[in-house]
Amino acid sequence: MIDQNTHESMDMKTNTNPFALFLTTAAALMLWIGNAQAQEKYGETPEQQELCKESLNNFISFYKQKDYNEAYIQWNKVNERCPAGASQSFYAYGLRMLDKIMSAEEDAGNTERVTALQDSILMVYDWYMEYYPSTNKHPNNRCEVLADKANDFYDFYGKDSAAVANAWLKEAVDCLGAEADAKTLSNYYITSFYAMKNMEGEEAQAKLAEMLTEYLTLADYCDAAMAAATEAEDERSARIYEKVKSNIDQVFVTIADCEEMVPVLQTKYDESPEDIVLLEKILRLLNKKECTDNELYLPVATAVHAASPSSTSAYSIGINYAKAENYSEAFNYLEQAVELCPDCGDRATYILKAGQVASFLGNAYKAKSYASQLLEIDSESADAYMLIGDAIAGAAKSCDDGALGMRAAYWVAADYYARARSLGDEEVSARASKKIANCEKQFPTVDDIFTVGKSAGDSFKVGSISGCPCAGETTRIRVR
Repeated sequence: MIDQNTHESMDMKTNTNPFALFLTTAAALMLWIGNAQAQEKYGETPEQQELCKESLNNFISFYKQKDYNEAYIQWNKVNERCPAGASQSFYAYGLRMLDKIMSAEEDAGNTERVTALQDSILMVYDWYMEYYPSTNKHPNNRCEVLADKANDFYDFYGKDSAAVANAWLKEAVDCLGAEADAKTLSNYYITSFYAMKNMEGEEAQAKLAEMLTEYLTLADYCDAAMAAATEAEDERSARIYEKVKSNIDQVFVTIADCEEMVPVLQTKYDESPEDIVLLEKILRLLNKKECTDNELYLPVATAVHAASPSSTSAYSIGINYAKAENYSEAFNYLEQAVELCPDCGDRATYILKAGQVASFLGNAYKAKSYASQLLEIDSESADAYMLIGDAIAGAAKSCDDGALGMRAAYWVAADYYARARSLGDEEVSARASKKIANCEKQFPTVDDIFTVGKSAGDSFKVGSISGCPCAGETTRIRVR
């Protein structure tokens, strides 16, 4: 007689447990349904299924062997023998195959064949989106395929296709966001531009507003992609996205004048005033477009410079303060620009501006010092000689020795202006002549020089007077 424990053990072995029996039956049923569905997608009968699979295998085999002409024959057989949507490979590999064949036909100059293949490619994209809108690896497959279709459409038909391509690209970018690839982001903004050019009135204005507001979003996507590529040590991808971002920047600067651009950037600044990466981007765009006469520029430039001082930002801030006639602050930043640019290409520009503001502030010695640095870079700099003349003429009173000292300062200033006139272009020469005329009004009279026992044309050495910027220099006596 079998005891109770043995009996229970036998029940388990023979699956007499009702719940276990249900699970086994359900699993078998699901497996049968799955197999049936897998078979049915290749055809309704075993014969159809066999022909479909054979054609698919042949197509993929020839495609991988890069025998695209034979692959195309097999691909057509798949199209004839297999139900729609039977295999993702039919669409994914098919598109690549058609592109290879089209490139060969383009090289051969077969225009009609190329046109037919273009139509086929666009049609396959539509099939692909219909039957594979989502896959395990690509949940947004329809959006990715739509982006590829739009890019190819624009490649095929150029600027005339911009409006249609742009509508598709917008849908794709809205769907994919930061996952959109580099070509899609670039073409979206470029086609937006060409589409807008074919619009008029309110439609064009609405498109422009859309482009202005979407610019920074696209730039952010590029930044995110570059950061990811850099982290993955994928230098090639990082360079590609950097180029795309540059293209988008160029289009943005092209379409936006300051009045339209600044409000868009102001909104972004108000949202994230502490985001230095954003502020650097805003400053770059404002400088490119020379949009410096607005309330946004100074706080952005100052914040960027405080976070990461550079000669470029220092110069930009200095110029902006100078325009606002705040010359003390202007000089402070322009001096920083010179110091932060020991050998950069813009050093001469920075030195000249710093010297000009120093002269305006009455700091003749600083102005002359900067002029000397400028002459070290270019010994025939008319601007440097103009700067020295301005510094000396502006500080002439400091040379007053009770005799001819102050007058002598104007002789020396006139000498430097004359040197500038001989070296400068037409504009500089005209300014120099005007300044010489102003100096001549300050020259002494014949009686003035006679009183001190001098004559016109005599050599004259300026005395060593404290604070006189031309002390010790030799000039020639002239009268008015």
